[in-house]
Amino acid sequence: MQAWVQEKLGAPLVLKEVEEPKPGPGAVLLEVEAVGLNFADHLLRLGAYLTRLHPPFIPGMEVVGRAGNGRYAALVGQGGLAERVAVPEAALLPVPEGLSPEEAAAYPVSFLTAYLALRRAGAKPGESVLVQAAAGALGTAAVQVARALGLRVVAAASRREKLALPLSLGAEVAATYEELPERVKALGGVDLVLEVRGKAIEESLALLKPQGRLVYIGAAEGEVAPIPPLRLMRRNLTVLGFWLAPLLGERPLVEEALGFLLPRLGKELKPMVGQVFPFAEAEAAFRALLDRSHTGKVVVRL
Repeated sequence: MQAWVQEKLGAPLVLKEVEEPKPGPGAVLLEVEAVGLNFADHLLRLGAYLTRLHPPFIPGMEVVGRAGNGRYAALVGQGGLAERVAVPEAALLPVPEGLSPEEAAAYPVSFLTAYLALRRAGAKPGESVLVQAAAGALGTAAVQVARALGLRVVAAASRREKLALPLSLGAEVAATYEELPERVKALGGVDLVLEVRGKAIEESLALLKPQGRLVYIGAAEGEVAPIPPLRLMRRNLTVLGFWLAPLLGERPLVEEALGFLLPRLGKELKPMVGQVFPFAEAEAAFRALLDRSHTGKVVVRL
């Protein structure tokens, strides 16, 4: 079968024939239809992710495909950018009726992260949440999940032309990062921040109300400045770390999230698909992922 292989960290992918995966006990062979790209895939290719893989490996952690008579999504860690991938049966995620393969590939990482991050932060109906990168895959999911949980959403993005999308999904306020401090100050602060930028974490803390919570999900803009503990003490602020991968092993938590998400996906919750690339253009898809003008999920379609 064909697969895109990372033969050296930081190098371009190589399309080549590789051995067919052989599912072990309790696993199935998934015929891949689409792969959702994540910033984590980019970091994995650089050797800069929370888990480090030694080349050669096949990137792609978020896949959708067919096994038997059903379509499933799966989070596989690696191996997705291939014609087939072996997946433990316990890792298969249902795909709601009516979702296209591209939409199905855009739901697992973004919507599970959005729901579980807000749950971890103890989000309550009526509270306000700042969603950064609100026109991206995670951001659009977070705006919708927050609204479904009864939260008020402040959306932020790097460019003004991106703000219409989160507003159309239910955000009450939308601003560029430059405008954000003034807009949030006028609101009296926010209760929660979903932090994905990294470099601006101190600015994010300044936007919180007393007893506010910041959920640290990622650092797309680079290294994070140290957080002085006294700054947290003065206003009783909380900073929480969030990483989806280890939580996927906590089945009751995953079942709770799916119980909330699955009945709503394709209805009030809509995965936002951005650019879609054919399998032969996987490297171009990664370039689009890093282009700050993109919106929604970048998908590779087989």
